[in-house]
Amino acid sequence: MTVQRDGHRRSRHVLGRRFRYVLSCFLAASAPSWPQQAEWKDPSPHVVKFVEVDTGVRLEVLDWGGSGGELLLLAGAGDTAHVFDDLAPKLASRYRVVGVTRRGHPGSSAPVTGYDAARLAADVLRVIDALGLKNPVVVGHSFAGEEMHMLGARYPTRIAGLVYVDAAFDRGDSSDDKTFNAVAKTLPTAPRPNEDDLASITVLRAYLEKYGGAGPEAHVRARWVVKPDGTVSGMYSPERAILQAIVTGMRAAFAKPYNPERIRVPAVSLYAVPKSADDLIRRGSSDRLPLPENVIAREAEEHPDLRERFEKLYQLTRERVRHHEKWFEAFAQRGAVVELSGTHHLHISNPGEVVKQIDAFVASLVDSR
Repeated sequence: MTVQRDGHRRSRHVLGRRFRYVLSCFLAASAPSWPQQAEWKDPSPHVVKFVEVDTGVRLEVLDWGGSGGELLLLAGAGDTAHVFDDLAPKLASRYRVVGVTRRGHPGSSAPVTGYDAARLAADVLRVIDALGLKNPVVVGHSFAGEEMHMLGARYPTRIAGLVYVDAAFDRGDSSDDKTFNAVAKTLPTAPRPNEDDLASITVLRAYLEKYGGAGPEAHVRARWVVKPDGTVSGMYSPERAILQAIVTGMRAAFAKPYNPERIRVPAVSLYAVPKSADDLIRRGSSDRLPLPENVIAREAEEHPDLRERFEKLYQLTRERVRHHEKWFEAFAQRGAVVELSGTHHLHISNPGEVVKQIDAFVASLVDSR
């Protein structure tokens, strides 16, 4: 196992709906190779390293340095470690911070095997060993929750704790899908970007900012394919064989009965949940992107009962989140729950609150010694 430096340089939570959401991260477009980012430099203050985790498989690792307790950041499916380019420097003032781009994602190797949760967790352990990390706190978003379950259940002596960022859900319960979807499909959604929105990365980021936050530029460049003329052709998707391997691994992770091994380390789970119907409209949730004022105003003029339907969806969203919170409290013997109003990418929509919760969690580990 080696580390190579490369200078400075990114049903919702039930099987059906959340699987489709995560899978959509890969299916939006098809590209034969990783997006190119020539003549653009990532301003985030990290060093890019590559860690060999298996024969011929190297993972991109972003090292923001820092001192103190160690944090290892895991992105959700479809994202790379660059999704933390803005958050990580805020943490590096008091922690050692590294981020990992999992296999099959831009920057890391893309083999046709190894996408089950156990293998992905083993990849994380290889990174921990290669970098000489000692019991880091693992902070993971969305699909990273499945890797975190494995780490917390099978390797409790290797990590200090887990921070789930909208990542811990009872993925085996789809009992509310029919009712939830019946209301959700009657409500306006964020429009897809049109040709004008794809004129450049700068223009695309302005579009994305309207709907929950664009995130760091390196993150956007990893998710979208930039053509030589600077226009954007669409979202990145891996080659068919790799995509199929990823899908197979995800299906296995989400298969019913959903019964992951219980974690044996302290944990906190942050959930993206609106505080009101207005919050759902303008701040979004795990399931829905926020909507700009002009979209709401136009829809409200055409549909007088729009507010009533959003109120109904808000109540259903609250019930859904309460279910997942109860599931997590039973699943994690030493787990706590925190609600934050924001999008599924809480580390982009609510970075200050996420940092605050990480600080509080790390402090609780120190106090419990």
